[in-house]
Amino acid sequence: MIISNTINDFFNNFHLNEQSRLSYFTKYHTEFQHAGYDEHVLCQNIHPTLLKLEQDLPLILKINTTLVHIIFEVRLKFLKQYQTYLRPDIYFLVGTYKEDASIQLEDNAHLYLFIESLCHKYDVLYDVIAYYFAKLYIYEVIKDYYPEKVTTTIFNNKHVILEEAIILHILTTLNYTYPYKDRHDFKAIQQSASKLEYELTTETILQVIQK
Repeated sequence: MIISNTINDFFNNFHLNEQSRLSYFTKYHTEFQHAGYDEHVLCQNIHPTLLKLEQDLPLILKINTTLVHIIFEVRLKFLKQYQTYLRPDIYFLVGTYKEDASIQLEDNAHLYLFIESLCHKYDVLYDVIAYYFAKLYIYEVIKDYYPEKVTTTIFNNKHVILEEAIILHILTTLNYTYPYKDRHDFKAIQQSASKLEYELTTETILQVIQK
């Protein structure tokens, strides 16, 4: 497991202007590309996000000082509850307010955290990090039994609700709150989660995946 933090580099060596943002995207091209970001799309979104970044700067810097601690605390909870030591390679990036995070599963799991988006979830930051670690835990369980099926898009559309229901179950077990209750399908997720066994087992996860 590695943690690569580009936030300090961004604010120490780059500026909040279009040319500097372009230089940042170029420097971390590999990371953004692996996270699923097209360079052309990134460049198109530079100008609209500059003002937002300037406004969010204090909160971004505040999160940057606490995020590593939160990650290790959440990971320890998963280890104690599920006896699973999650070791994704984690990258802190300044993106374009598109999403909170991205998971890629080629070889070792990679978790890309987009700090400009996360700063708007400061009050539920533990929950958001736990949400993505729950995804990683599900993938880890599946990998032990069906390694050939482990990809980022392992679930087709009919499995999305089931995946989120498992995550909701895990978060509740670990005393976290599901951070995306504004989803249009959250009620369906709740209903599906209520049907899961009280104690989530490996067999339960695999049965849900196989449906």
